Amino acid sequence: MSDSEYPSDLIVHGSIPRTGRFNLLWSVSIALVMWAMEWALGRESPHRYGFLVNMIYALCLGYWCWTLLGIVWLSEARRRWKQLPDARARFDRSGVYGLVGWPAIVLGILFGIPVAGVMGIAMAQAALALPWPFPVPEQRPPIGVSMVLSYSSALVTFTVDYLRVRLAASEVRAEAAQRQAVEAQLQLLQAQLEPHMLFNTLANLHALIASDPPRAQDMLAHLIAFLRATLSATRIPAHPLSEEFTRVADYLALMQIRMGSRLQVRLELPDELSALPVPPMLLQPLVENAIQHGLEPSRQGGQLTVQARHDGQHLILCVNDTGQGLQATPPLARRGTGGFGLSCVRDRLQSLYGSTASLSLETQPAGTGTHVTLRLPVAHPALVTNAIALP
Repeated sequence: MSDSEYPSDLIVHGSIPRTGRFNLLWSVSIALVMWAMEWALGRESPHRYGFLVNMIYALCLGYWCWTLLGIVWLSEARRRWKQLPDARARFDRSGVYGLVGWPAIVLGILFGIPVAGVMGIAMAQAALALPWPFPVPEQRPPIGVSMVLSYSSALVTFTVDYLRVRLAASEVRAEAAQRQAVEAQLQLLQAQLEPHMLFNTLANLHALIASDPPRAQDMLAHLIAFLRATLSATRIPAHPLSEEFTRVADYLALMQIRMGSRLQVRLELPDELSALPVPPMLLQPLVENAIQHGLEPSRQGGQLTVQARHDGQHLILCVNDTGQGLQATPPLARRGTGGFGLSCVRDRLQSLYGSTASLSLETQPAGTGTHVTLRLPVAHPALVTNAIALP
């Protein structure tokens, strides 16, 4: 691996620099505990250094333990990053600690912490030698106490950070697994929906072969063109709304061959909304449902309107027909749940958007049609990331 591939931002997902805040908090806590113990032992205790001495010693010892061990860990991680073939996996699992070998850990324990303790003592004594505006106790903690403080500071600081890094890595892996499960579910739903649409179209084609062969041939030509464009587009997680309207227009061209003048079509897509990413094959089941249950059973047919508009943070997609309405459809559809196509749309919305998207069906008095409304969040992150501008 090249050095340029080394993670430059070590503050994100497991870093030594991020432990500085906890190290500071731990040092202050140790100083307060030592000060409280001195008060508990009484004024006659030979080990009474005062709050200022305890605080400066704890801060200096903690600072140098954190600094020196951090330098050792980061240097070792950078060195092993170039050598280990699974360095990226180690880093994603345990952060910097996944790249630190046992030799560096032993070196830090046996030599790094004692050296940090000596430097911390020197720094604390220099700080206490400054001209303070109030009396400073002359007693200083013995070197043994200072080394205990150094080891406790290093052990607690880096152990807590290691556990934090492992927890963060586990959450990242859990989110990735959940995202993969949702993507697999969406692919399954889409794989079920495509044959469903195709079988319905072939059934219509079969009916025309015997009654009107020229129209059947024309419909077959449109079907081939429709499948060539659709099957490639449905293999991506998202595409522009204009492509979705194009696929709907192709499908409606097939249906107009079957129904003739009984089917009137109107598509309304504002230019400013044409580039918004949407899941593929989202409108087609709604259009198919409107024709199958609303317009085709009606002797006079009717008009089908597909509209897109913007409402605040939501994209509104409407499929309206002037057919016979849901009263003439099975009870399941009248309850607003619809058949297989609508169930797929609902499941896809739930998997991709959760509660931020909705699908509603409204039926008007008999003979005036059905209104289906889709509400999608605009610029959903999962779609923006995966959207592809098709030619």
